[in-house]
Amino acid sequence: MTLALQQLASTGPLRQGAPHFVHDGRQTIRLPRHVRRGHVCLNALVGIDLGTSNSAVGVVDKAVARIVQTSDGSTTSSLVAFTEDKILIGSEARRQAHDNPQNTFSSVKRLIGTGFETSLAELQYAPFKAQPGPNGGTLLCCPARGAVYTPQEVSSHIVRHLISHAGEELGSPICDAVITVPAHFNERQRAATAEAGALAGLQRVRLLQEPVAAVIAYGLGKETEDQLVLVVDLGGGTYDVSLVECFEGCLEVIATTGDARLGGDDWNRAFMQWVLQQAPEDASCASAGDMQDLLRAVESAKQRLSERDQTSISVPDFGGSRGLDVPVTRRDFEEATAPLLSRLWPPLKELGSQACVAWASRPDEGDEDIAHSQDTDRPRSTAPADKFLPQPRRISHVALVGGATRMPSVQTFISRLTCLPLQVTVDPALCVALGATIYGGMLEGTIPGCIELADGAYSAALHDRYTGF
Repeated sequence: MTLALQQLASTGPLRQGAPHFVHDGRQTIRLPRHVRRGHVCLNALVGIDLGTSNSAVGVVDKAVARIVQTSDGSTTSSLVAFTEDKILIGSEARRQAHDNPQNTFSSVKRLIGTGFETSLAELQYAPFKAQPGPNGGTLLCCPARGAVYTPQEVSSHIVRHLISHAGEELGSPICDAVITVPAHFNERQRAATAEAGALAGLQRVRLLQEPVAAVIAYGLGKETEDQLVLVVDLGGGTYDVSLVECFEGCLEVIATTGDARLGGDDWNRAFMQWVLQQAPEDASCASAGDMQDLLRAVESAKQRLSERDQTSISVPDFGGSRGLDVPVTRRDFEEATAPLLSRLWPPLKELGSQACVAWASRPDEGDEDIAHSQDTDRPRSTAPADKFLPQPRRISHVALVGGATRMPSVQTFISRLTCLPLQVTVDPALCVALGATIYGGMLEGTIPGCIELADGAYSAALHDRYTGF
């Protein structure tokens, strides 16, 4: 472990008699008394959602968490491009990606902390090259610099870009951050994410699971009654579903699964193919630049169709002087992307099997009410029910995460599956960063409240060690 990572383990002194607890990295610790009393014990702290397709950063200002506007807006594309003399981040990297594909790195989060052999499945889709690194790791080749970089080194540029904007917002340098990670990340992936923060210049990094950050952002988990929250995270490039159990401020991810090759970008590409079928014949000679313009127009139309029933897709000079102008409706979009919508169910079905969850309806069985069938993804049997088997559990809340969950078809699918109102009080694209910021504010003492987290490292022994009872 590098010296930088060893420094991240420092959490400050613990004081006797403080009955409040948090989870820092992989251990449950007691908050120092001066934090409970609301005094700032850390330097300027931010919350960062380091996403596969988009990233965001939030700060605490006057005890209120808010998202920082960067040069890209509220979210920054998770792209890093290298030229001989510059490093480009976000939209700047995207604009030159077509002309500089081998030096433009995207979706690096898929590779962080993974071995080269494991990464081969992801690298086959990448326009850049990679090679095996020390200890079986992955190195990304950068011809423009004649160098190779680890995924965490590339990710550190995104983190540095985010904290520089946050520092300008706060008027002080950023030294500490809460960075979110998927619930399925293993120790090596978590350590690599922390290292990316250290390489970006952060003195201390605290990792927080993304579904837990979403629950915090939506203000769930505070009630005294037990809650089971379904977190549906459909981002630009990945799809994750998790169950978070909440009770009196204690949050724990009890099950998680997903599809690493499904995201909002797939909806964009599928709809673009449909639009091309409606285009005139001379559109077949469109250049690569024309296709990039069309993809951006399709994405914009998809967003408009989330608010209205019809719109149009226009690209001047597409494939010739006539250009492209195609009227589209929400129904056209949903029919063109129906196969993708059907891929949302298998991970949810697997999640139900892991946690013995009762769905209100199942897409593979029509709209049969689960209350009548008592089916929890277990094999059907005519034998009498075993009274010692765990009873099916009901989801109490649904939290939507990721910009793609704004699509009405996705919201309708999840709503019918759970028969519950969907939590949309927070922008789904920003809720993870916002939750990380709120959590950081609690640790810093600038936001009142206390949350205890458990992610598998929590045990009775740890509880006894840190509580004394």
